[in-house]
Amino acid sequence: MQYPQVVVYETDGLLAGMLRETAKAKRWALREPRKRETCLRLFSSLCPSVLLLKIATYNGERPVSTGRVTPAGRRGNLPNEEESQTSVRRSPNPSDREKQQIDSLELLAEVHEQFPDTAAIVVGDAEDLPLTNLAWDLGASYVLMPPQSRQILPEIVVSLMQETIEKLEGRQ
Repeated sequence: MQYPQVVVYETDGLLAGMLRETAKAKRWALREPRKRETCLRLFSSLCPSVLLLKIATYNGERPVSTGRVTPAGRRGNLPNEEESQTSVRRSPNPSDREKQQIDSLELLAEVHEQFPDTAAIVVGDAEDLPLTNLAWDLGASYVLMPPQSRQILPEIVVSLMQETIEKLEGRQ
């Protein structure tokens, strides 16, 4: 079995910085891909992996929704009462934050579908219950959003990595 890896998909490097010492102490590779394709390629090596995915969240009023991303990466229709709670608004010119959010959710769904043994942690900056629920639906192993403290992140990564290692060792 190859060395375990923690793959951090974010734009600012803050989460990777929080995990650098833990990864070094545990002798895990800490990867910080900037492109989705590179991120997916890292999981093909069949080593125990944890994906840490930072997702854009909204601090203010949530835009109106017209659909959501499904696990297969396609937009689906939701009943009207759920529709206003679960996804971002689609407009002809979505903001950069909306594009990043959609990209992150699609990556989460794709990793869950293609690499089901990979644990995925979704981290957000603001409390967003609909986004939290959607992350769970798309395959997150843990969702860390306020009011939870990010200080527990290294413990969560260690715990999920141990579960992943045990799962893979049990198959050999």
